[in-house]
Amino acid sequence: MSMLILAVDTALNACSVAILRSGEVLLSRVEPMAKGQAERLAPMAREVLAEAGITPAALDRIAVTRGPGAFTGLRIGLAFARGLSVALDRPCVGISTLEVLAHAANAQRTLAAIEVAGSLFVGAWEGRACVLEPSRLNAEDALGKLNGDWTLTGPGAQSLARLRPDWPVVSQDLPDPVVLAHLAQHLDPALNPPTPLYLRGHEAKLPGGLSLEAERP
Repeated sequence: MSMLILAVDTALNACSVAILRSGEVLLSRVEPMAKGQAERLAPMAREVLAEAGITPAALDRIAVTRGPGAFTGLRIGLAFARGLSVALDRPCVGISTLEVLAHAANAQRTLAAIEVAGSLFVGAWEGRACVLEPSRLNAEDALGKLNGDWTLTGPGAQSLARLRPDWPVVSQDLPDPVVLAHLAQHLDPALNPPTPLYLRGHEAKLPGGLSLEAERP
């Protein structure tokens, strides 16, 4: 069955859009940017759809990265994807940024890492199976949860490579929207909603310096 997917990502330092039809890449665009995704994402999606000769109504599914990532950028992508999903009455799939990075590395056993605001976020996949759920961990604890040899990837990989210089590193600074779309083809939208992945503790402080218990991505 043919499936037409629009994938969007603003979780890290870029604005990215891709369109796939049954696994075939129709168009993909990645524009690195530290800010400005809110102004760029909707026009970029319209441009990519128009260049691919696709009308929004023809889409079967929307995919979006759900974190971890930059606080503001993450919400821009999620809000856009959810809004488009509602407007078109199409399912929307949310996928961890770490999972997209891991599968793009094209290795059998991959440990993906992202550093955001001084925090290290990690997740590990063996084939399609997740063996370490996306977590906020320091490098030593992350490596201590895995056995055997692993391929490292993602913008936080060097923090792990310093401790395991013998492990191969696949350089990636950004999630690939094409990989995001490929993954979204095989996932149940009901089990993979476009909700933010909360991993980092809230930075606000109560009087006296106490931390709030609520979490943010």
